[in-house]
Amino acid sequence: MRGLLTGALLLVVLSASWLRAGELLPGIDDNAVDAAAAPVLEEKTGYSLLGLDLSGWTELSFTAGTANGDHRPMGFNHRSNEFLLQQNWLRVDGEFDGGTRVHSDWILPGSDYQFTRATGLFDDQDGWTGIDPVQFFVSREIEGVGEGLELTFGRFFAPFGVESIAGPENTLVSHSYSFIYNPFTQTGGLARVAVNENFVFRGGIVIGSDVFVHESNQPTFLAGFHWDLEDDRTSVDFLAISGNGRYDTRHEIHSPRVFDLVITRKVSETVEVTLEGLGGYEKNFPGVGTAHWFSGVGYVSWDLQDDIDAAIRLELFNDEHGNRTGSRGLYTALAGGLAWRWNDHLLVRPELRVDHNTKSRPFAGDRMLFTATLDLVIHW
Repeated sequence: MRGLLTGALLLVVLSASWLRAGELLPGIDDNAVDAAAAPVLEEKTGYSLLGLDLSGWTELSFTAGTANGDHRPMGFNHRSNEFLLQQNWLRVDGEFDGGTRVHSDWILPGSDYQFTRATGLFDDQDGWTGIDPVQFFVSREIEGVGEGLELTFGRFFAPFGVESIAGPENTLVSHSYSFIYNPFTQTGGLARVAVNENFVFRGGIVIGSDVFVHESNQPTFLAGFHWDLEDDRTSVDFLAISGNGRYDTRHEIHSPRVFDLVITRKVSETVEVTLEGLGGYEKNFPGVGTAHWFSGVGYVSWDLQDDIDAAIRLELFNDEHGNRTGSRGLYTALAGGLAWRWNDHLLVRPELRVDHNTKSRPFAGDRMLFTATLDLVIHW
């Protein structure tokens, strides 16, 4: 049965790829677009209430894999040969007073909450699906400071990396280890200051990584920048997360120091290459002392047609002491997939992936894992 399901999903992926194969390598064009930064499914406002725009989506997936039961540490589509309600997402957004914005995103419910929830906020859930208010913040734009200042206060996505918690904002269904095993969200304040049209500073003070209001809170600092080079084809992003860098053994809470660099290059009108390098460490980890990890991730994204995107991701993630994933060793992962906008409300994403660990057997007693996934996002 497993072989039959895997074969069926392979056929779906290969068939969809064949339909667009003639456009896989487009020519170079100076009018390139940032395919990686743009959502693969255009957001559409469904409702309005009290001046607030309400929208959302439901994400369903089925992953056939060689590991029985659970594919973790791979994720978010971590269940083997089972259907998953990954996200039932509610987005609330509103702008008032010419520059004040309120925004909230909820997993309401979904299995992805197991990865994204913060200590001190809805953290007593233990079911397969649960609730997580992954973002709720107020922001304000202020003129007269550089080329513009934006202040944000609340819980927000950790401002680094390439991938997003929000499912349809990624071409691929699964996530890199670098994304899964580093901070998802921060709670506190964040400032963005545009020095000019090409350079933006980012800095903030938060109360920890993946922690809400809790007795373990401690000052944690964010600092980085976004730089668009003058060639209009290359951008550089950097962010450092710096707290005390010590594992809280009393509350079993991580407080990593993380340094992330992303370089994005527009190769043509429809092709974009992104490289990410990340390093992190944490002291006082039981049985280890100072644990450290690093990763290199490469993405190639194609805008094949108005309604279909493709992406390949290759990653090396070295979890030297098993501090991040629970299984030490060098992970190598290769994933490829499509994002096909069937219509304004339906996104179809098939994906193939292979994972390997050099030192441990994290995948149900095996070093390797093969998966084939079919994912549906219904926008409402």
